[in-house]
Amino acid sequence: MEPIVITIAREFASGGSEIAQAVADKMGIPLYNKELITRAAKKSGLTEEAIAASENQRSGSLIYSLYMMGNTMPLADQVYILQSNVIKELAAEGSCVILGRCGDYVLRERPNVLSVFIYAPLEERIARAKARPGAKELADRQWEVQLAKHDRARASYYNYYTENRWGEAKNYDLCLNAALGLDSCADLIVDAARAMEAKHQA
Repeated sequence: MEPIVITIAREFASGGSEIAQAVADKMGIPLYNKELITRAAKKSGLTEEAIAASENQRSGSLIYSLYMMGNTMPLADQVYILQSNVIKELAAEGSCVILGRCGDYVLRERPNVLSVFIYAPLEERIARAKARPGAKELADRQWEVQLAKHDRARASYYNYYTENRWGEAKNYDLCLNAALGLDSCADLIVDAARAMEAKHQA
């Protein structure tokens, strides 16, 4: 029986991270997010800072420029390959939740993978962003600009490395509006995962 792997992509400040954690807790399986950076760093000898800096940008940072001086393949491309390999290894190890990092595309040929996209109304996302620890004091209009900037970065990364479009419903098994409630969304994802498992066992 293949492990069940749930990949979750999300709009920035949609509540997707919290939903992913709730799904992992309800199913008793690990959630991988920042751990993917740590594992990729250990495998490559790159620092976690270098990997994190490369994730959502393909050029422009000092650390990126310094690293590029002696390498032919862009750092962002190296990191994508590294993280893709780590995601495949984790999926082979056992059931888990993978947050972001093109997980749905990386595992597209693997059976028993449930791909999910989380979105939310703008006003809810602004409220959630404002409530984060250390959040800046910004007007709602400025928050709207910040959210759009983060989403563009995620879309750019995903669209560059995959054949799909970020956030487009047909590319996912399940698209959920976090306004339904974070716990309700987590329950729906767990139900869908269990249904997928049952289907593969039949």
